[in-house]
Amino acid sequence: MSGYDLGQNIRASVGHIWSESYGQIYPNLKKLAGAGLVSAREKKQKGKPSRQSYSITKKGREELIAWLGIAPQPEIPRNEMLLKLFFGSQVPAAVLIAYVERMVVEHRALLARFTRIEHDEIAAQRRRPEAPFWRMTARYGQLEMEAHLRWAEETLGVLSKLDKQQKTHPVSKKEKLRARR
Repeated sequence: MSGYDLGQNIRASVGHIWSESYGQIYPNLKKLAGAGLVSAREKKQKGKPSRQSYSITKKGREELIAWLGIAPQPEIPRNEMLLKLFFGSQVPAAVLIAYVERMVVEHRALLARFTRIEHDEIAAQRRRPEAPFWRMTARYGQLEMEAHLRWAEETLGVLSKLDKQQKTHPVSKKEKLRARR
């Protein structure tokens, strides 16, 4: 497939766990082709520029299998919302409530997507040997979103109490300065 097709395929299949931009895909395809891991073939198109089509080679498949045998690297945590929540005493609770509420909307949509993927798309291809593995990744996404939503519900409860306290007992500028020292 072409680099564009590969990007679309990534978004449709593993996009919920791994993202790649076209700025990453095209240079990597050239590197893979240079290393003999994929073959490139130019396809002429009527009325359009030619496009490169890539296929994995035998050497590429062997490299893929070898890579699958290497333990994954630990994830480096980076969650900007949690970082902002950690320093949340510096802003009104209402600011943080808005962040968590937005996260809830996004995560509910992702949960629905993972559920739809598992029940519709994977179920329709259940006879394929890859289906159990696809189901495992979709299920991980479902459980992760459910955990995030449970945490958000609990956090919104705490933030709402803080918000009420802040509205009934506003902190003066003098008290804020004293708290920072």
